[in-house]
Amino acid sequence: MNEQNIPMAELIVDGMSCSNCAMGVRKRLEKQGMEQVDVNFATGEVRFENVLGTDIHLLTESIEDLGYTVRKINNDGTEKKKS
Repeated sequence: MNEQNIPMAELIVDGMSCSNCAMGVRKRLEKQGMEQVDVNFATGEVRFENVLGTDIHLLTESIEDLGYTVRKINNDGTEKKKS
């Protein structure tokens, strides 16, 4: 957690196969106002600060629009499968 007590949102994203994939996801999230975006294509882990409080499902839809699958979401300390 950062100084402003903004929790890090975590996603597991399937389908990223290279650093360009990771960069595309990172840029998409940054355009939507997310900060401290970290994307690891090898593990599929995506972490970011949702400083604007954007609905996490809108963010996952945006990532899926790029052609990837969001498998797990962990924000607010809970983990669940995306339906």
